[in-house]
Amino acid sequence: MIPAMIATAVAPETITKVTRLFNNTAYDVVCELFQNARRAGATLVAVTVITASDATYLQVVDDGHGIADPASIVTLGRSGWSDDTRRAEDPAGMGVFSLAGRDVIIRSYSQPDRQGWMAHIPAMAWETSRPIAISSDPIPYGTSITVRMPEAWVKTIESDVAKASRHFPVAVTLNDTAQEQNDWLADAVHVETGNGTRIGIFNVATNHHSVTDPNLNFHGVTIPCRLPHLHEVDRGGRWIARVDIVNAPGIQLVLPARKEVVENDGIAALRLAVHCALYRAIAARGCHRLAFDQWCEARDLGIVLPEAEPYLFAWVAPAADTSRNYETGERKAGASMVLMPDFDALIAQPAERAITAHNPFGGPLVEAKDAFAGYGWYDTLARIETLAFDIVQGEHRFTVSDTIEPPCEAENGWADSITLNATLSHAGASVEVACDADVAFGTSSEFYYPALDTAVFVRRGCDVSALDVADLLESAAFSANEDSDADSYDTQQERFQRDAAQRMVRLLEGQDAALERRLRDLLSGYSLLVPDDRAVTITVTSGELTIAITPILADAS
Repeated sequence: MIPAMIATAVAPETITKVTRLFNNTAYDVVCELFQNARRAGATLVAVTVITASDATYLQVVDDGHGIADPASIVTLGRSGWSDDTRRAEDPAGMGVFSLAGRDVIIRSYSQPDRQGWMAHIPAMAWETSRPIAISSDPIPYGTSITVRMPEAWVKTIESDVAKASRHFPVAVTLNDTAQEQNDWLADAVHVETGNGTRIGIFNVATNHHSVTDPNLNFHGVTIPCRLPHLHEVDRGGRWIARVDIVNAPGIQLVLPARKEVVENDGIAALRLAVHCALYRAIAARGCHRLAFDQWCEARDLGIVLPEAEPYLFAWVAPAADTSRNYETGERKAGASMVLMPDFDALIAQPAERAITAHNPFGGPLVEAKDAFAGYGWYDTLARIETLAFDIVQGEHRFTVSDTIEPPCEAENGWADSITLNATLSHAGASVEVACDADVAFGTSSEFYYPALDTAVFVRRGCDVSALDVADLLESAAFSANEDSDADSYDTQQERFQRDAAQRMVRLLEGQDAALERRLRDLLSGYSLLVPDDRAVTITVTSGELTIAITPILADAS
């Protein structure tokens, strides 16, 4: 018959599975025992490793108020703590069960009964309901727990105790040696206290922070938690938070492992508090490089920030190989700055050469950072919208850009003139500017090998050499390819440099010069084979190779 009502309950057979609920490491066990000692009002926790003839034991002794009722330690889910402690910390009554499946001796003092007691819990007793004898013990106060350690614990116990002690609010010794303890919020640039927490704000380098780093401290138990953080634009650092839980019952850990937080209203409120603390820390510093959206977010939270510092970094043309790209570190400021957005390296590299020689923009070029769009100082700057090269080859006139390919009648090599054209937008108007250029490259939708297939144009009469153009092409077009048959980055780069150099010499200096360079490259490494008193003459034709070795006569004078 289906019952009219049911109620939640824990089935008695759950106790038979308890060792599978608490398969803890030495660190987990030490943390649980430390928390019990702290809740008991301990001022010192003494950890001792005891080596006996039969085994190695871990003993944890505290000077707290002891355990009043021995039954509470073997009753899963019954904490035995006072009402105040239960309200403040929501203890789960699972601490001693972290020892499930282990041979344990517990000695403690019962204040209500004014006497000490002792219980020996054999390893097999955890999975049964068999009675456990309680005997009197002369312990005058506190609690002592001794557990037989498996070999895995012995290997790590020193580091585990050190880690569990580091941010624990009670003094700890290991084999009578005081353990190092640090404030969880040490080195914070800003600390806020409220709602039972301490929120510390840190300004760290981007590569010194990971979302998996612990950032919540529950009285010495540190765990990662998804908290807000802020990343300033370009070289600005990352602002992160750490939270020290003092008395915040709304923030709870997932049981029994206690290695992640419960997603509830308490953690949602904490995240909002962290978000506000981050912006208040930045406001206290007085300057920042936050994006405009973040500035608006702070304003909406009631936190007034100044605009981001009004500077940008000088523009450097990007290379096709992104590992070569960098920010100059050279700051520019003022209303004459001109924003340069990201253009393809194939256009940006020759454009930079032209701009360096004949800057037509009237102000310094800076890297566009559109995260700043919305700030008054940024929105008033001129901005380059388009870059293109106009090329004249005899009767042919054409344009190349990052979206326009050269026409089929264009010939690689010399051009009569090359002009860099740019469109600027400023104060709602568009302005066209231009300057002479020495080199231009053309893109192709059918690139096979950039060293050989990139369209190359060089202004006749300029002072650029074939090898200068080859170097520029490498910056504009070379990028290592995982699908290449070359065995490494260096091999691919060397092949590109060789092929680009030979091609540029052939295009700009002629076939004979390219052949000479090719032969010199092939033979240059063999000059050491020739003795000082010999000369080697090599004659090569399409069908024959002859070598003549002759002595070098000493100067008779």
